[in-house]
Amino acid sequence: MTESTAAERCFVLRPDNGLYWRTTLRVYLFLAAVCLTVAIGFTVAGFWPVLPFAGLELALLGAALYVTARRGRYREVVRISGQFVSIEKGYVGPSQHWQFERVWTEVLLQPSRRRLHPARLLIRSGAVYVELGSFLTEEDRASLARQLEAAIGPMASGGSVASRA
Repeated sequence: MTESTAAERCFVLRPDNGLYWRTTLRVYLFLAAVCLTVAIGFTVAGFWPVLPFAGLELALLGAALYVTARRGRYREVVRISGQFVSIEKGYVGPSQHWQFERVWTEVLLQPSRRRLHPARLLIRSGAVYVELGSFLTEEDRASLARQLEAAIGPMASGGSVASRA
């Protein structure tokens, strides 16, 4: 998602999470009801070991859904305004923050040295590198690199989105 005003350009990056938390919770509760109904039925019939395993299965499924939902709340925000490029990363709010002078900032798209590994999109200023969009597809990462390069300006338009080994 890109937001733009006359003075500022903002790029908000987030993983593509298929389901919303409420939908995930409803699916989990439905599965829990079905699983516990079957497990209690087997317990009443005398097969009591089924119930603890059903509980363990539901606990593991709940943990996996929670981790997935938490990853879906991750955000990377790049703000380009005036003379600064600001980058924030975090889950609920920004937990990491970088601010670079726009004039000395460049965009790098580094292909991987290993086969079948994704390229890395980096914002660099001096000796400080910040990786962006590690969860993006290759096409999205390349498109974002071009957009960032165009938005940052003179340093980026010098052909910095290229292979750097």
